[in-house]
Amino acid sequence: MLNHDPTRLLSSRVWVTATLCLIAQVPDICRAQDASTYYTVQHPEQFKIDWGAFYRQAEKKTTEVRAALPHHLDIPYGPAIKQRLDLYLPTGKPQHAPVFLFLHGGGFREGDRLQYGFVAKPFAAHGIITAVASYRLTGDGAKYPDQPEDARLALAWLYHHAAEYGGDPDRLYLGGHSAGAIIAADLGVDRTWMKEAGIPTRALRGIAPVSGTYDMRTKDAPGETNVYAPTRELQDRASPILHVKSPVPAAVVAVGSEEKAEEFVVSSRQLADKMTAAGAHVKFISLAGEDHRATVAALGEEQSELFRAVLAMIEGDHRSALR
Repeated sequence: MLNHDPTRLLSSRVWVTATLCLIAQVPDICRAQDASTYYTVQHPEQFKIDWGAFYRQAEKKTTEVRAALPHHLDIPYGPAIKQRLDLYLPTGKPQHAPVFLFLHGGGFREGDRLQYGFVAKPFAAHGIITAVASYRLTGDGAKYPDQPEDARLALAWLYHHAAEYGGDPDRLYLGGHSAGAIIAADLGVDRTWMKEAGIPTRALRGIAPVSGTYDMRTKDAPGETNVYAPTRELQDRASPILHVKSPVPAAVVAVGSEEKAEEFVVSSRQLADKMTAAGAHVKFISLAGEDHRATVAALGEEQSELFRAVLAMIEGDHRSALR
């Protein structure tokens, strides 16, 4: 009888991965991608969701997508080991394809592109290039604004290099889940940073933040409860909901109905309302029956309400709203 003990399966996968890393002589990349070291995996008793199981399934689905789609892995967009992205291309030879950049979640302390390549599958089926990026984490000493700065660098890299892979540098879209949603919103609610980054404002056409909390201010002692933004000044700056000034033309803001009401649902609705008031075309979605884990899984599913909404945003393009 086969042994399906998740702990043993995880250990076996880690051993195989480590061996391959040594052969490829890129051990730093492998350590940075090892889900067995994540806080949620090492402390499962503290969470309602089995994140170890989520990461195992996510890596399995990512492996399947890599077997099915043309791809380019571990492309550096900066000098740090986490400043890398993976590109997934549609089959055939794309020309002037829209490019969707996805940022993973993990509370700013865990996560990697290795676990999220699965989101590329339905996008590729519709001729869209997907970039899945890692970024620096709090466990490595990074805090706001390091993470959004990494996302800016990744977008800048895509703007300058997307055409080499058949992408259209003037059709960039940015999405993220949880912590990644906060970063995506941060870049999407105020595009004034783009001029300094050397990217024309027209290039970033829409965002899709999923399951984020967009007010980073905390009622508790900031230094004890918020490693990402440890001071009140940083919390104010890191709160996208406080800085809706020059938003992208279009957005899909999504949240699961089973997520914490005030923390996720209310915050997502407020972000959608503020972006709408500032002139963006925003679709707000409450994903019925879905929790924090299910919402990101939905992005990689062809028939999900979430993917169909993001696809409609990209295909609709909202050209008349561009400014």
